[in-house]
Amino acid sequence: MYSRVCFFARVASRDVLERVEFYAQDLQVLRELGYEVHIATRFSELIEADVYFAWWWTWAFEPLVFARWHRRPLVVTGTLDVHTYDSRPLYQRVLMATSLRGADANVFVSKMEYEGAPRKIRVRHPVYSPCSVDIDVYCPGISRGSDPIVLSIGWLTAANARRKGFYDLVRAAPLVRSAVPGVRFVFAGEHGSAVPELRELASQLGVVDCIDFVGAITRQEKVNLLQRCAVYAQPSWHEGFGVAILEALACGAAVVTCATGAVPEVVGDCAVLVAPGDAKDIARAIVELHRDHARARALGECGRARAVTTFPLSRRREELGQVMASVHPSGPAASVLRAS
Repeated sequence: MYSRVCFFARVASRDVLERVEFYAQDLQVLRELGYEVHIATRFSELIEADVYFAWWWTWAFEPLVFARWHRRPLVVTGTLDVHTYDSRPLYQRVLMATSLRGADANVFVSKMEYEGAPRKIRVRHPVYSPCSVDIDVYCPGISRGSDPIVLSIGWLTAANARRKGFYDLVRAAPLVRSAVPGVRFVFAGEHGSAVPELRELASQLGVVDCIDFVGAITRQEKVNLLQRCAVYAQPSWHEGFGVAILEALACGAAVVTCATGAVPEVVGDCAVLVAPGDAKDIARAIVELHRDHARARALGECGRARAVTTFPLSRRREELGQVMASVHPSGPAASVLRAS
């Protein structure tokens, strides 16, 4: 006798589920909890299962319909972006509200949304369980901070790049290069509409020769860059969590970011905080960390300790196990928790 979970995420291709850590980790956790996992990325791929598990409330109404038809529980997780909820089209708000009311558990990855969402929308069984990092994979290396690289990671669509402050980083690049000759800005992530715009901006500012857009990279390539970079910079205008920032902390990188959204929950006192959209402030912070190696090292050690103690993958496994056991008491998660 086995238990099956149907894992649903509306992504363009299945390889995204392997490359993006928060998907990959939850798939790993569900398997470790003893479930046979069926993956669905479209409504037509949904099958009958013992439990349905969905990422993002935007599309959760699809597995919700299927779960209710088969009288099975549904767990939804992700970020809701509560701050933009009122500006969304009416149909999106209705579908998201339906999912929040209909799911058997709503797992928020930030305290900001766990506490804020129920004030705005009716939420059934809200749970807080932050995103996590595999601290054995994402760890400091012997090349820690060895290259004058300013690293940023994220999907390079125009909207996402603006939200993460990548345009602001390019505007800061001339100021950084004038103070740190040889510096390189590396943007890693799947190419989208932002790449030609960012290249054009870099050309206008005369820094196109010190900026690299390396595209989608493997996990090992990402870890290698995080271990080598002098600074990890993500001066976001908003973050529902900030997984790449957490990965940088785990690798002992000196992080420059903004106190926006859930970022303060992630970084604590282990990052340099700058004003969003302020290229001069961003440049100042990056230059100071290039020059003050002791401070950069101290921030990296602080970030590593925070990742290990507050956001290890074992925490996500334990908390999702409790959620799965609560909605499916006869399933394997309850047995795994009792044995651990």
